[in-house]
Amino acid sequence: MHFLKNLVSSLNSGFRIFLPTCRQVSRLQSDALDRPLSVPKRFGVYLHLLVCRWCRRYGKQIRFLRQAAHDHPEEMAKATPRTLSPEARERLKRSLSNETK
Repeated sequence: MHFLKNLVSSLNSGFRIFLPTCRQVSRLQSDALDRPLSVPKRFGVYLHLLVCRWCRRYGKQIRFLRQAAHDHPEEMAKATPRTLSPEARERLKRSLSNETK
């Protein structure tokens, strides 16, 4: 009985490599932009992307963002203001005070 339990457990964990969840696939797609994935992980992502249009869309979006960042490095280097304008501060204060009432 213990043998069967171990066999089922190892098969289940093995299938998880070939049938990853959407959360795992999104992470793996992001990782794949920075480093090559192992063959089982690539195959699992490939199988998942065959059936999941949301993950295919996510993959296109992160590839687009990465390419845009590489195409416009000068825009990425520009500093953004770290403080809020006085008008924005007042809007936040009003909004927070309205929530507490």
